[in-house]
Amino acid sequence: MSEESQNVPSHRKAFGVGLGAGLLGAIALAARYGWRRTLRGIIPDAISPAVFATRVADTSAGEIVYHTADSQIPGAPLLFLHGVFPGASSFEWSRIYPRFAESWRVLVPDMVGFGESQRPNPASTAEEQVRSLAEFLDGTAPREAVVIIASGLSANIALLFASRHPERTVKVILWMPDVALGKANPSRDWHRLGWFPRMARLVYRHQLSTESFLRAWLLRSGFATESPSLEESVSVISTTAQQYGAEHAFLAQSSKAYWRSLRTGLRNLTSPVSMLLAIGSDKDSSAAISDLRQLVSRFSIVEVSVQGALAPLSEPDAVTAAIERELLPLPMETA
Repeated sequence: MSEESQNVPSHRKAFGVGLGAGLLGAIALAARYGWRRTLRGIIPDAISPAVFATRVADTSAGEIVYHTADSQIPGAPLLFLHGVFPGASSFEWSRIYPRFAESWRVLVPDMVGFGESQRPNPASTAEEQVRSLAEFLDGTAPREAVVIIASGLSANIALLFASRHPERTVKVILWMPDVALGKANPSRDWHRLGWFPRMARLVYRHQLSTESFLRAWLLRSGFATESPSLEESVSVISTTAQQYGAEHAFLAQSSKAYWRSLRTGLRNLTSPVSMLLAIGSDKDSSAAISDLRQLVSRFSIVEVSVQGALAPLSEPDAVTAAIERELLPLPMETA
């Protein structure tokens, strides 16, 4: 097996996107934190708004690169978690989270295995991801409870975190969640790749991470062909998808086996949960609703007038308004 293959970290619901710092930032981070492999390409600066600081936090699962406005606004921070798909990272929320920076503290990480964060092989388990988020918050928002805003398959990580750390969770807001419980199967379009790991890596490198495939996927996921942000999104997502090690976390979390113990892990879930769904969400959303209703005592469903799971990138105004409405009942000094 080559050195690269050893170390290299839709359907409408398995999604996420990238985060970046540009050439100088990438070189600085690699030199400072000792990453052993050169990136395959320079992740575009558009991965994060220029006014946000890029920081690195060390956790037991690996280093997390994250964005923050470095503000001292009191109250519960907003923690944005990207979804899971080829090229997933915090870029998915890059047209949303700057709108909250004047009133809320925002923390926007690339989870371990994604974007510019460390991409270990083998990939971190779900419990390791939860533990790394807890350690990340210990360093960035010590002793504070947070509002978690998560999308796609990362809804499962958010729910696990809320169950493990109820004292650290004010509320969970899920955008188009792909809930891996019973009736709802995670990432239908991807999970069969887990049956053939070596073939899955080849499929990822030569198809799923290519610019042509990802452009077609974006068009199926809510982008219009005339959208001025389409090419920028293709550039960020495809470059992020092609980084060394990017396939490991994606392929792991897209498998059913990864979430096998999720239901028993949610026994202590007490935080309120809001589910935001795009218009016309299919039967999988209904299955997720049915599964979650059995576990959550305070549960709400909101339909958002957008098309497709990638609306945070393609139609950020409507998604922002929906999140703002979910935050209205929460005092900004909840923590």
